[in-house]
Order: sequence, then C-alpha cells, then structure tokens
Amino acid sequence: MPHYGNVTIRDSSGETSTTSLNFGAVTALSIGGLLSQWGAFRTAIGNVILGVLGKEQLVMDNTVLDNAVPSDQSAQVELKFQFTYEGNTSKKKYRFEVATPDTSKLVPGTDLVDFTDPQIAALVTAAETLGRSPDSDIETINILEGRLVGRNR
Repeated sequence: MPHYGNVTIRDSSGETSTTSLNFGAVTALSIGGLLSQWGAFRTAIGNVILGVLGKEQLVMDNTVLDNAVPSDQSAQVELKFQFTYEGNTSKKKYRFEVATPDTSKLVPGTDLVDFTDPQIAALVTAAETLGRSPDSDIETINILEGRLVGRNR
C-alpha cells in the first residue's frame, strides 16, 4: 500500500481543501529524508497559494499547523492548481490539486501554471522528489502540467 501525506489549505471564508501526495514506505533509515522532503513540498505549496496551510497529515502524523484564516479575500478553496503527473515507469497519469492558488503564478493570458516561476519550480521539484505513484510506493513521478481549475462545493 502506498504511503501518503495531506496538506489542508484554508481559504478566506474558512473553507478547507486537501492536497494529497503518495510517497514510498517509511523505515527507520528513511524517515529523516522523508521528513525533509515533506517539509520542502509543504513549503513549496505555501509559496504558490494565497490561503493558509492549516494542517498536515502523514500516515504517522496529524499536526495542526495554523488555525488562522487568511486575510486575502482571493484565497478561495473553489479555485485550485491542478497538477497532472505520471509514474516514471508505468506512464499512468494521476492528478493532485492545491487550493487557494496565487493566480500571479500563471502564464499571462492562460490558465497554465508558469513552471519558470521559481516558487512553482520549487513545488514541482519537491513533489517529484517526494512523490510516488498511487499504484506503487517505489515508482517515482514526473509532473507534466499545472492548470488553474474551479470546483463547486
């Protein structure tokens, strides 16, 4: 069974949305690296959103990070960055979403995430370093695309 982590993002009206990512099995030898990689992934998400990182969850942890509500009214969980990725071996495609996106991170005139933005690049690097395919806890991933999407609640 793949292992995973969640980050809960809160928008300006107090609504929440969860971003999940699978990763490999955790052992006594790998936990230090996992925690470092997870921290980089969480920080990278925080740098590309307008909302507040409210909580994180790893298979062995569920820590409240912050109970604050963001002051920016544009921080809405109905807007998301949707990242499409593939398993590096299987080429099977999957998605994860990040709520309350900072829309200044889009390619101007499009709904596409700007992968040349340093904070977006850091998020992609962190996800690819940490992430694993939902079907295999050893298959690494490759982020293919990021796009702004809207979701009804």
